[in-house]
Amino acid sequence: MQVSGLRRDGETDNPDTGTLKRDAAPDAPAYTRTARGLPLDPEELAARDAAFELREALREVSGLDRLDKCGLSVLAGGVTPVLRNGRDGYAGVVTCGSVHVCPCCATSIRRVRQDELDQVGTFWECQSCGLVMMTLTMRHYDRDALADLAELQREAWKRAFGQNAGRDWRDAKKAFGVRGYVRAWEVTHGANGWHCHYHVLLFLARPLTSGRVQELQHIAFGAWSTALVAGGARMPVEVSEKDGKPVAVRIDAPDRGESGKLARYLMKGQDGKTKWGVAAELTRQDVKQGQGGHRTPFEIARAAVAGDEKSLRLWQEFVVTATGIRSLYWSNGLRKLLADMGFELDDRTDGKVAAEEAAAGKPLACIPSATWYRHIARHKGRALALLHAAEKGGVRAIRALVESWGLTWGLDVLEAEAIPAGADPTADEILRRIERETVAARMAVWRDELDRQDRAARASRVVRHSAEAWEARADAAKEVYEEADAEAVRRAETGEAPDNLFEHIHRVRRRTAAARN
Repeated sequence: MQVSGLRRDGETDNPDTGTLKRDAAPDAPAYTRTARGLPLDPEELAARDAAFELREALREVSGLDRLDKCGLSVLAGGVTPVLRNGRDGYAGVVTCGSVHVCPCCATSIRRVRQDELDQVGTFWECQSCGLVMMTLTMRHYDRDALADLAELQREAWKRAFGQNAGRDWRDAKKAFGVRGYVRAWEVTHGANGWHCHYHVLLFLARPLTSGRVQELQHIAFGAWSTALVAGGARMPVEVSEKDGKPVAVRIDAPDRGESGKLARYLMKGQDGKTKWGVAAELTRQDVKQGQGGHRTPFEIARAAVAGDEKSLRLWQEFVVTATGIRSLYWSNGLRKLLADMGFELDDRTDGKVAAEEAAAGKPLACIPSATWYRHIARHKGRALALLHAAEKGGVRAIRALVESWGLTWGLDVLEAEAIPAGADPTADEILRRIERETVAARMAVWRDELDRQDRAARASRVVRHSAEAWEARADAAKEVYEEADAEAVRRAETGEAPDNLFEHIHRVRRRTAAARN
């Protein structure tokens, strides 16, 4: 989500100070990235435009409130076009932080995670330690639901390598010097249905020879296959009969100097155009194209918004399943180990990364929230058109564009100085507030329902107890009257005096009161 800034005619960017200055000549050329020595990359712009348009189209079919607000809802006050390292963006708008579902946030998050993993891999190799990549797959068919496969995969991981791992793997970790791992979740779809698998970067105390890699691969297959079958999945294949290559478990070791690239592989992308080697395969799901007839989720999403009904069902199935799955997981203790070794990791959440990547930079102008909602957000394609205007013609093109929409520069679109610094909350804070409000609303509904059920139960108990009390009183009175009649008959037969009427009445009242209590 990027946009060039809005600025007044005759102003250019000062590369030395990072501030705006007014040129002496009023006819100075408008600002462009090319003028600052930053040529526009056609492939980069095409990928950005595709992600922008895809996010806009996915709002209508994904059913996610967070995605509906991403890039549209204003945090506070207004939307600020910003410039950072030659890249333009919108600050002041909500970012959903969804690494699986949002093509724009996924790009920001995966780029940051990819760069960090690259540095981690290089750093680990420089400590004379070893890295290997373990890929875990499972057998699947078109009839298998993605949610079922993901659950089988998760349970198999626990049994094979996680908290419930068996003795063989625990011994292997000691023997091969496994210090921790980073695990990435990936899914594609092909002729045999959903194909979800793990890429696992194993951090080793020392590099492994090719023979030791094969040995570790065989042990890992034994643990993984046993766990899959125990959880109800199909028995996997260890080696392909066609080419002899490993199938269910494959372990790759990098050459010297390639550990950083191997680590980048974890956060590979889903967008489909850019070609990546081993490095990007791990991290960049936002720019990855499926192999061998398999489609990545974002490829499925593009077909879905184009009108393909099957792709639409697949995308919605993916959204429901993937929303609760971590894209990247660090094993316990690994981050602390790296910190103790002197490597500082990025502790930001995905949501915070997306928010800060979108908002960071030098403010160029301000679009008040009323203008944004009324004239840009509600009109499909205008936000992207503003990007194109900024990149092609600078401030003059922007002014021409907004004035063609009937807006007034300086009134509907303000100067950057009009933005109070630090006044806006971050997107992460806004999202947390929205989540708290949503949870509070759900809790209120549950409380109302529980109160209603409690009142109904108490009313039922009152009615039931009242009926039981009256029945008990009637039975007690009947018993008293029967005893009185029997007593009267006995007295008549024996010639004794009749029973006192008042004593009889008091006796009936005492018995009925006792029955009521």
